[in-house]
Amino acid sequence: MMAYWTAFVFTTAVFVVSVVYHPPDTPTVTLCTLKNSTGFDCPTCGLTRAFCALAKGEWTRALRFHPMSPVVFALFGWWWLRSLWYLIGRGNWVRRVERWLPLLPTVLVVVAGILGAWLFKFWIR
Repeated sequence: MMAYWTAFVFTTAVFVVSVVYHPPDTPTVTLCTLKNSTGFDCPTCGLTRAFCALAKGEWTRALRFHPMSPVVFALFGWWWLRSLWYLIGRGNWVRRVERWLPLLPTVLVVVAGILGAWLFKFWIR
């Protein structure tokens, strides 16, 4: 039960911050260790700005920050809804959905998409 509370609180916080925070289009400070040490973006660079843009309905802007952001945003939305359903005793709905769309393979496909977008970004440079 604690895992569902943790997931629910974490994803809720991510969505609230995404609505409230207005990051600049070009970051002035970066916390990314890979970018700071090599100068290259990491596979997830731009996701924070993209989430903030998506939370405000700015799809084009979000896609410029990170092409996989709508998919990752949707996955976070599913994680939030999944946690909520378990907390209110509707875990059987989650099991029905995950019979058709299992969570682990879905996450692995999204991670592969993020890595693929990252490699494509280097290829077109």
